[in-house]
Amino acid sequence: MSSDALRAFRRNAVQVRQGLEGLTRHAGRLQVDHGQIRDANLIERYKRLAIPVRRALNPTDRVSFVAALATTKTLASTANSATPDLSDAARDWSSFQSELDSTVTLGGNKVARRKILAGFLDAAAFYDQLDRDKAYNTFIAEWGTAAEGLGGQLTEDAARVIVELDTAAASVLGEPVILPPPEKTPPPPPDPKEPLWKRIWSLIRPEP
Repeated sequence: MSSDALRAFRRNAVQVRQGLEGLTRHAGRLQVDHGQIRDANLIERYKRLAIPVRRALNPTDRVSFVAALATTKTLASTANSATPDLSDAARDWSSFQSELDSTVTLGGNKVARRKILAGFLDAAAFYDQLDRDKAYNTFIAEWGTAAEGLGGQLTEDAARVIVELDTAAASVLGEPVILPPPEKTPPPPPDPKEPLWKRIWSLIRPEP
């Protein structure tokens, strides 16, 4: 992974940070679902977090955590100062992997936590309130609502390790921990062949 790819990991981590903040900021009303009282906006809030976390946990993605960790270690080895956050991120990542390799009993069967996390991330990332008979319902039908709580907790655990590595990456890259928002792309220049009245109308027309 190059420094540019590490910066791509950092931009994805911005969404992870925002997703973590949104979990507590946008709580929904309570409703009865599958016989249990649930937050109506729960899966929708996890969707914002699941999408960037899912990318970071994919070893073939450009923003892969594993590749970012290796690159950060390489850059830190040539740095003039220590990067304590990197040691924390590496240790917590190893512990997290051990947790994912452990099993939990659901519906009378032992299931690896890694499988629960993968299923939850798919269910949350592709969740659609108007099309709930897809990944989300399949996930609940297979493992029940208890798996939803476990999947959510594992997603948060993964997000926190990603944030730790992002902090270390900021240090070795000499960048601020919290990246500023990207600059807006300027609008394209007007078409010289377009009539003048159309250009004026595009500037003054009311919003739909």
